[in-house]
Amino acid sequence: MNSSGGWVYILHGDDVVARDDAVRSLKGRMRALPAGEHNLTVISEGEASVAALRAAADSLPFLADRRMVVVSGLLGKLQGVGAGSGRGARRGAKGASRSAGTADETAALLAYLHDVPFTTSIAFVEAGKVDVAPIQKAIPEGRGHVMPFPRPEGFGMTEWVRKRARTRRVDLDESAVRELAQLGADDLRRIDTEIRKLACYVADGEPVTREDVRALVVGRETLTWALLDALAARNLAQALSALRRLYLQGEEPMKLLGADVAPLYRRLLVARELGSLPRNERSSMESAFGVNPRALPKQMEQAAAFSVAEIERALELLLALDRGVKTGELEVEAALELTVAHLCSRL
Repeated sequence: MNSSGGWVYILHGDDVVARDDAVRSLKGRMRALPAGEHNLTVISEGEASVAALRAAADSLPFLADRRMVVVSGLLGKLQGVGAGSGRGARRGAKGASRSAGTADETAALLAYLHDVPFTTSIAFVEAGKVDVAPIQKAIPEGRGHVMPFPRPEGFGMTEWVRKRARTRRVDLDESAVRELAQLGADDLRRIDTEIRKLACYVADGEPVTREDVRALVVGRETLTWALLDALAARNLAQALSALRRLYLQGEEPMKLLGADVAPLYRRLLVARELGSLPRNERSSMESAFGVNPRALPKQMEQAAAFSVAEIERALELLLALDRGVKTGELEVEAALELTVAHLCSRL
């Protein structure tokens, strides 16, 4: 191996399932070496810094020839695209100081990459897309390996489902593939989990069909979307129909309240506020509120049918319901139905 530096891997992209598979593969190869477990260091995003990376990478291997350091989120943090990169961090003198510190750290990392010990491999693991060009330039020729994992889009989603099914040794027919693909690319981990569940659901040797997917996966999701869309449209008949069908599937009312109904009105409140902002200000606030840009247009359209006071009143009703159930004053199923009726009225 070239003594000018160790291997440097960059694994980045929104296909978190495939990316994490690749990370596990790298770790597995390291652990398979003599004393491999003792020479594998994992640095989480919260702990990621150039100093932490250097301290781990410069350590001599323990009773072995090689060691590996896996660090998450460092490149994104330095490039200002990581989860903690910044809401309001660049304002005033404090923001300028932080930017200067980040520039210094970036320069230190680029300088270090040329001198990574030949006994050490480094794997940078990044959520989303990062600019790999300056990193590649700093790595000695032939020592870097970039592994992009883009989010599947359009027809690519069906092929992604097929590949995951093959990986999980699950036989999906084409109708099942299309049904799972319709869940979208925003939560690939969930789809992967559902594929594993489907493998246990069907008899050995039998292909998974659309009906299997709808029975096990899409049923709850579809009904929940129907409930939330009906609430946003103030359509009482459709809301109660979806709610009662969820009850029949064994859905817990308090889980629906906390995980689905209350978050709907919080999203509508945020969308209502964002809708009042100029477009240039809105885009900068989306990440601060944790808003999915793809879902925002629909949320803004739904929120436009409510005043801020109405949304706040809806949240008050849900809080009162939660309190009443927890104190034993209300019977949960009937109380949630009554609250749904109130939510579908003019608040």
